[in-house]
Amino acid sequence: MAPAPADVDDHHYRTLYRTMEPVPLKVMEHTAQWRSDRAAEIQQDFIAGRVNALSCSTTFELGVDVGELQTVVLRNMPPTTANYVQRAGRAGRRTDSAALVVTYAQRRSHDLARFAEPENMIAGKVRAPLVPLGNPRIDRRHVHSVALAAFFRYQFDTFGTVWRKAGEFFSPDATEIVPATLVGPFLRPLPAAVAYSLAAVIPSEAEREELGITDGAWIDELDRLLTEVLAEYAQDIATYEQMRRKAFEDRKDSVAATYGRVIRTLAERDLIGLLANRNVLPKYGFPVDTVDLRVSHIGTPAASQIELSRDLTTAVYEYAPGAEIVAGGLLWRSGGVYRLPNRELERRNYSICAGCEHFRDGIEDLDPVCPRCGTPLAGASRRYTMPIYGFVADREPGRPGTTPPRRSWHDGTHVVSPGAEIDEYKIDLAGGTVYARAGARGELVSLNDGPGGSGYLICKWCGYGRPLAAAGSQAHHRPTTGQACSGPLEALSLAHKYQTDVLEIIVDGTVAVGVDDTVWRSVLYALAEGSSAALEIARDDIDGTLFRNRFGSTSMMISDGAGRRDVATTRPP
Repeated sequence: MAPAPADVDDHHYRTLYRTMEPVPLKVMEHTAQWRSDRAAEIQQDFIAGRVNALSCSTTFELGVDVGELQTVVLRNMPPTTANYVQRAGRAGRRTDSAALVVTYAQRRSHDLARFAEPENMIAGKVRAPLVPLGNPRIDRRHVHSVALAAFFRYQFDTFGTVWRKAGEFFSPDATEIVPATLVGPFLRPLPAAVAYSLAAVIPSEAEREELGITDGAWIDELDRLLTEVLAEYAQDIATYEQMRRKAFEDRKDSVAATYGRVIRTLAERDLIGLLANRNVLPKYGFPVDTVDLRVSHIGTPAASQIELSRDLTTAVYEYAPGAEIVAGGLLWRSGGVYRLPNRELERRNYSICAGCEHFRDGIEDLDPVCPRCGTPLAGASRRYTMPIYGFVADREPGRPGTTPPRRSWHDGTHVVSPGAEIDEYKIDLAGGTVYARAGARGELVSLNDGPGGSGYLICKWCGYGRPLAAAGSQAHHRPTTGQACSGPLEALSLAHKYQTDVLEIIVDGTVAVGVDDTVWRSVLYALAEGSSAALEIARDDIDGTLFRNRFGSTSMMISDGAGRRDVATTRPP
């Protein structure tokens, strides 16, 4: 039977289908991966109606006015009410328009909790922005920045000396003096300009006394930190130099040349970045080790319009060889690590104990027995490299399909050292005792040992890389030029090692008996969520992992989120 005429048909959707005028639909992405000029063009096209829909990252959360926006679809639950208001508030800003906001709750604890009680997200409280001024560890790093800025300025004005690289500052100069050792004498007695700046930065007399500004003890602390960084740098250089000479004596010229390039890489590291990474200087919440997935060698219009950058802690996972990322409407695949001429990436041996999961690493061969629990090392120790020059994409980008981009990583965050103890707390509860230990300059490593934990094969000449688990021969092409390369492939994991302030929590008592890591991860996740709410800081700024402490029990380690990954990622899927 034929349907009724459109003007009298009572079937709603059939009437819409027959009477509505179809219009073209154009969807574009709007993320920080676009170059700024291209992102502005897309935004103007959306406002003018030439683009109908935008797939956005959180860039649109920050005060972007796009005019008569009608609908917002959120693909997951925002972290806080403030985020929800910012995202949903893009729609309905004109008095003559209606707004529709749809939020899709994924099957994870945060989303499901807000889905059960949506009023907590939609009508929750938005806390006023707060900048705490009384954190002694942050204040101390700002004091160091004032002192070092004055020292660098004095050296330039007086002698024309500039140190930009670690090797320039931590190696003996022409007069056999290590510049880092000159900071203390410069500050004693304290120059008037530095004293004036410190009074402005730390006006509280009580805080000045706590930091040791009143009696000058802060200078000793800065001296001690610089001495530690100097000792670490000198030891690494000396170790590689010893290995270089040994290789040279054994007539292994290519191996000796490799160690020489590693020494140059360590010496050429950015000085300010190194001091911030070692918590001598403040980071101001920004990554100090940012690397790119380079696409400029491809030479297409799309490649010239995007900028793919990540903090190295994240990049060792998302930009690892074989990993895929969607940007600019194309699918970009990592083809390997980027290499610089006459530079060599540092490699370190590492092992994760099969008995207690204790992580250890070193330049030289590791002891075959775990120092924590005595378990023999299962097989040979493995090696990781830190891809500080970034990654390079394959020359042929693809088109995104119906399946998500491929991920190429395994493992997660490990504790190398819990850091120097600052404060220790003890709380007696009904089920046991909770010990908390605050530490400064705890050392963590974000480790990616490849799909299935088998690592990656990376060319020692051109940087080409692929997961070791993927089938393939030694034959490969340079990712930057596409030319055939006969360089040897080396089995490596990828890592980023960094320092940060940490909080170690140990639960001792009947409540902890028989508890496995699955439960501890759940507790750690709850602590991170609760800390975010109680301290009024973003959830992304709190990270955490598990590790076996020196007593053989499980510790929960909470850090400041420098890893920028979800909490408790010791064994990601």
